[in-house]
Amino acid sequence: MRCLPPRPVVIAICAYISTLFSGEAQQLDPTRLGEGIRPLPGPRLFEEEVPNDFALEDENDFAPASPGDDDIGQQLILKDSERERWFSAQADTFSFWADNPANLSSGGDEDFLWGSQISLGTQPRLAERLYVDAFVSQQLYRYDENSLLDYEYLQASLGLIYLEPRLWDSIIFAQGQYGRTTSDNFGEDVLNSFSILAGIQKTVLFDRRNSLYVNLMGDWDVATDVDDLDHAEYIVDLAYRFKIMRDLVLSASYRFTWFDYNDVNRSDALNIMGVYLTYSPYKWMNLYMGGTFNINESNVDVFDYHATNLGGGVGIQIRF
Repeated sequence: MRCLPPRPVVIAICAYISTLFSGEAQQLDPTRLGEGIRPLPGPRLFEEEVPNDFALEDENDFAPASPGDDDIGQQLILKDSERERWFSAQADTFSFWADNPANLSSGGDEDFLWGSQISLGTQPRLAERLYVDAFVSQQLYRYDENSLLDYEYLQASLGLIYLEPRLWDSIIFAQGQYGRTTSDNFGEDVLNSFSILAGIQKTVLFDRRNSLYVNLMGDWDVATDVDDLDHAEYIVDLAYRFKIMRDLVLSASYRFTWFDYNDVNRSDALNIMGVYLTYSPYKWMNLYMGGTFNINESNVDVFDYHATNLGGGVGIQIRF
């Protein structure tokens, strides 16, 4: 079938109508557009300054941060410092080619997308190993050919982070999250949701060049204004990092997510494999390029899909 709607949200209606022919009326989940490109939620312990002549194992018990946080996970840092900086500001801009931008089983044409993100965060220390984590970001996505997919995403979170010494300084976290998806240049509400995110993270350093990141977490909706999209997510995120040079890192990642929708008969198993190369000419700047391959297996046929995303971007971050 062919849909020619005037607004981006009608993409969801097209998917909804398509599933009627299989006897299962379903809606497209706008929070899942950009899978493999959008950042993965989770806490972000700020990186502290270290001397340039320190090797990787001298810097901390955790690997340095990377701009490809959507595909290789947040690389968490812990280091004592005489002057703690509690605030962080970050901006990213990126462009990707996508062979299935709508993430549907059929009917999607390849397209180029441009996106940007700006975020602010604060992490004051409450106790020796306990932090508050507050974060807000605004993301923007624009497609070259299919402007029906254009959308904006606002995310805000507030929670706690605890470093557990009995689990080799693994990071345990819990936070409340608010997400607002809009379209039509912020003029139309698509979805508002509140959720609880909790999990555990750990980075293992094998030597000065090799590290492995592990993230286990769950994300449970507690309120949403579209009942059919109320769901829970269970995530396993793995990333191997090889430090080619001090300012050049190769990352390979795998992420598995199980989506369990509460009010409709739908469950998805999403697999994302990614490879990224990150160059950091300055501590506050990262240039990255790479891609992901996604396989989503769903009990609703229209949401069974394969997708490839290739591209790169530049990110800057300051702490104060």
